[in-house]
Amino acid sequence: MTDAIATLDRNPIVALPGLLQGAVRTAFDPLNRAIDTAYRRLYQGANYRMRTLAGGRLRSACRPVSIALLLTERCNARCVHCNIWQNKGKEESPGLEHWKTCLTDLADWLGPVLVTLTGGEALLQPFTPELVQHGVASGLAIELLTHGYWADPERLERAALADPWRITMSLDGIGETHSLVRGRPNFWEKSLASLKMLKRLRIEHRLHTIIRLKTVLMAQNIHSAGEVARFAREHGFEVFYQPIDKNYNSAEDSRWFETAPTWPKDPAAAVAAVNELIRLKQEGYPIANSFAQLEAMIPYFRDPAALQAAVQGQAAHEQQPICSALTTLQIQANGDIGVCHSKPAIGNIKQGNIRQIWADRPRFWEKGCCQAGGKTAVG
Repeated sequence: MTDAIATLDRNPIVALPGLLQGAVRTAFDPLNRAIDTAYRRLYQGANYRMRTLAGGRLRSACRPVSIALLLTERCNARCVHCNIWQNKGKEESPGLEHWKTCLTDLADWLGPVLVTLTGGEALLQPFTPELVQHGVASGLAIELLTHGYWADPERLERAALADPWRITMSLDGIGETHSLVRGRPNFWEKSLASLKMLKRLRIEHRLHTIIRLKTVLMAQNIHSAGEVARFAREHGFEVFYQPIDKNYNSAEDSRWFETAPTWPKDPAAAVAAVNELIRLKQEGYPIANSFAQLEAMIPYFRDPAALQAAVQGQAAHEQQPICSALTTLQIQANGDIGVCHSKPAIGNIKQGNIRQIWADRPRFWEKGCCQAGGKTAVG
């Protein structure tokens, strides 16, 4: 494994950010961003390809592509599709300095990759804006996930002024539909105010931040899903759609969709909604999903049991089962490091270097993977 990592460190794709440090990258921000974007595409493509290249013999050398830091498992929303808000009590957070060290180590190890700061509601942590600033300064493409439900948007404003790569705001419908899903009065009004502020800041301060809306398709909004895409185009945003899954922070239940109030009871209506999104994307609406991702929702809404593990692993669009532990890195609010939603933590950022923990992680893909029904998965 050490030899594989050393080989990758000599790869020109991995070395590119370091080679381009200095006056050129500092002087020309648009060029800097273009180079970083190209690097991320090469990095993602190379690591995804290594999952299956040479019959999977290079898979142990894969590096993380999907990287998320869950800064808290607390939330002040009351969403119908999430139980995280029910968490109470004090959290054992690593604290700002540990999180900063983690971001620095990721940047030194992986280059200008995309790292998502999320929760719960990430901005409930007072230090989140400072962490965004640190991640941006480290050269990472920082994405901040938030629900935008703030009477005082000061933290969101400070985070936005750091000019992260992307700010993603949950928006599950237009008007009262959004408030219904989010479970608190005036949620739409406060979310809309936050979006208007982000749009204004981007113009006034000439920020480069992408503003993305994230919409979970469920019974409550399935008949009006396209409205979010139209809203996004009107305001210069983009939107990413996800199909409903079992409630976050809930007990395992392979038949959850049979009783969940969020599951669309009319498969034909759900399929029609997805087909509308495909059509809107073909017409140029700013839908960030690939066509493969959208098309994978159709069999899922028709037969959720068959694709449940793939949807949970965000791999329903893959042509063959591939273990998510090869390229997934998720750090929980207490510092625990996970690579698969169905496997135990592989370490904690308070107790070791993230790169070494990754190198020493169990080879879950060799022992039977949930993506392949318990069999050894391709990749």
